[in-house]
Amino acid sequence: MATSKAQVEATLRYKAKAYKRIPLDIRIEEYEALKHYTDKTGESINGFIRRIIKENIESEEISHNKGRQ
Repeated sequence: MATSKAQVEATLRYKAKAYKRIPLDIRIEEYEALKHYTDKTGESINGFIRRIIKENIESEEISHNKGRQ
């Protein structure tokens, strides 16, 4: 079934409120290495970047909280 124009517009409004795009420029060689890695692991590039960011933030929070004890 095709997506209606109203549904497309609603999705765009939702994304505008709920998401922030982050421009990322990397050298072609780095992109190719990243693409090769994610193809091998079955993860999307977007998913990989989001996971790494989340893991680093969580790790930093754990390290920061250990220092408070």
